[in-house]
Amino acid sequence: MKANYLSKSETVKLLKKLKEVEWLSNILEDNVKTIFKIEVDDLSIYKIGGLVLLEKSNLLFPTLREEFSGKILDNMSYIIVDMGAVSHIVNGADVMRPGVREVHGVFKKDSLLVVRDERNRKPLAIVKLLVDYEEFRSIVKGKVAKNIHYVNDKIWSLLEEVKNMLER
Repeated sequence: MKANYLSKSETVKLLKKLKEVEWLSNILEDNVKTIFKIEVDDLSIYKIGGLVLLEKSNLLFPTLREEFSGKILDNMSYIIVDMGAVSHIVNGADVMRPGVREVHGVFKKDSLLVVRDERNRKPLAIVKLLVDYEEFRSIVKGKVAKNIHYVNDKIWSLLEEVKNMLER
């Protein structure tokens, strides 16, 4: 594990990249001066103001841990899955079209979405879409999204381990 503050040039570069992220556009603070970064294997954890963002394989995504995600999850498009899909998704399964009950928002292939359960509307996972919006609406079976972060996964546990560093 490696932890440090980004240099000024690295901070400016990352902030420029983050301003282009649709689900962050209204949330990211303008007065960010420093960014704290923790690296563990192939995962980077960024603390930016009161938010924590994750990066893996050049893919930026929010955490499901609400104490670190602020309003990000509420700002993202999402899908509602039936209760039969919940146990599979929180064990890392990808999202299959038959389990999807509702779609909220318009998205394109490779967009990130939040998966929520139909009973409580709680966030279960962050997924990357494998199809665009029109194809998603028209297909009836098959895999539609890749699960990249879910409740109680390794990332969730790692955030618990580094919580003290992130709460500084």
